[in-house]
Amino acid sequence: IHVIDKVLMPPADEPQPQDIPTVATNTGVHNSLVAALAHAGLVATLQGDGPFTVFAPTDEAFAAAGIDLSTFDNDEANATLTDILTYHVYAGSVAAADVTDGLVATMVNGDNATFAVSNGTVMVGDATVTSADVAASNGIIHVIDKVLTPPADEPVVEEPVVVDPFEGIDCAATVGIDASGYAFSPIVVNIAVGETVCWSWEDASMPHNVKQVDGFKSTNYVVGGVTSGAAASTVAFSYTFTEDTTFYYACEPHIGLNMFGEVVVGDGGAEPASESSDESEDTPGFMVISTVIAIIGALALMGRQNERDL
Repeated sequence: IHVIDKVLMPPADEPQPQDIPTVATNTGVHNSLVAALAHAGLVATLQGDGPFTVFAPTDEAFAAAGIDLSTFDNDEANATLTDILTYHVYAGSVAAADVTDGLVATMVNGDNATFAVSNGTVMVGDATVTSADVAASNGIIHVIDKVLTPPADEPVVEEPVVVDPFEGIDCAATVGIDASGYAFSPIVVNIAVGETVCWSWEDASMPHNVKQVDGFKSTNYVVGGVTSGAAASTVAFSYTFTEDTTFYYACEPHIGLNMFGEVVVGDGGAEPASESSDESEDTPGFMVISTVIAIIGALALMGRQNERDL
């Protein structure tokens, strides 16, 4: 036994670090940040094992950013708030000494943040780290003087759906508009019976159409005839011809400028030559009769000549 003159007191336990939300609450300058974390439902996340590195804007920074939590009152708005807050969190423990100039880190929200180091001052984006390496049980807090704004998402550009107006149609010939804008191209096409002609132009300099007329370069439209409809700068029209014929058509707005076209189907609908009951001059019978008449005429002439001689 050793007799002593005082009661010995055990040394006080070293204070244990607290989690990130608790440390932020106790700083006295992060009330807005803690309120925002609670509003977005992120407090429990940042109380997890981590480690996390949080770049914590001060109350003054939140005020300068004009963030009013009362405006985040629906799911879409809360998703925006969550995106902002998680842009301040890195999944991992990064001390200020580990940050290098030009470092790019992917934050919890999926966007990249770029760091700069100059003369011992660390910046993330356009915010300056004013107090570094605040220890927490599950990570590190770096105090910053501005609220970070996530970069705008790249707009999603949807590829236009190209629809073939003649899908499933076998175009034996396709007619467009020539460079002058006043003529079909080609003007005349030849197809077989049962084949299809397609008329197609897109964003033409002026409207055109196809309208059947009753003959070659005729200005008389066929009532109830084939037509592509009203004249338009974009037309996709097809027609299948089922018999031998010649189809004449015009562009209605430009018929006065001789904008005509022609489709010859099969033999063009030509009628067979009519048979004549009269024999041609080239037939053998006609030639025989002509010869006989000539001989008779010659004999008669000789007879009259003999009578004069007597």
